[in-house]
Amino acid sequence: MSAVGNVQIEGAATSTVDELLSVAEWLFAERGIENVALTQIVAASSQRNRSALHYHFGSRGGVLTAVLNRRLGPINTRREDMLDALPPDATALQIVRATMAPLGLVDVEEAWGADYLSILAQVTYHPRLLGEQSVEDEKLTGLRRTRRLLAAAAPHLPGALLAQRLKWLTDSVVFALARWVRDTPAALRTRAAMSALIEQLAAYGTAGLTAPDPSSQTSDSDTTP
Repeated sequence: MSAVGNVQIEGAATSTVDELLSVAEWLFAERGIENVALTQIVAASSQRNRSALHYHFGSRGGVLTAVLNRRLGPINTRREDMLDALPPDATALQIVRATMAPLGLVDVEEAWGADYLSILAQVTYHPRLLGEQSVEDEKLTGLRRTRRLLAAAAPHLPGALLAQRLKWLTDSVVFALARWVRDTPAALRTRAAMSALIEQLAAYGTAGLTAPDPSSQTSDSDTTP
């Protein structure tokens, strides 16, 4: 028995579900998640059992969650590896770069990268698309580790503020990467081009992430001479 998404599937059915999820991934990216019905996914595949997706995943939100979980696994593994490679006294910039690089590099290294980024941007903007589903917790260990490392690298920031800024950063990175993929011809989406973009995003994001807390600062205009 193997797992696809967060559903356990018997061996012979795994290839069927893998195909259906690949078709769903392409359709979600091409047409928009909200515009794709389960019947359309089955019709676009080589499968003829129209109840297959409903049987395994229950709803469009279930299919979407499975699509995300399938790709989050290798991204999270790579993120953990890059965080492992950091020095003990890693700077915030190094941590941010190691966190966002795996997400950007999938576009130029994996055939599914562009579609995944499109889907992730849609879900980031509309989390309700997942319905009652949620991605597997074990696929998020790298992001949680990032927060712990950044807390050590930027001790001047209160924990709640760091968490809020990290959410802003991850959201903006997802949208920036998805927009770059959308607007850049495939022939120009090279590893060198993506690496340059990652460097710019890391520098931009780190500056905002580690900026002093303005609520703890007293401006000149607030000071009585």
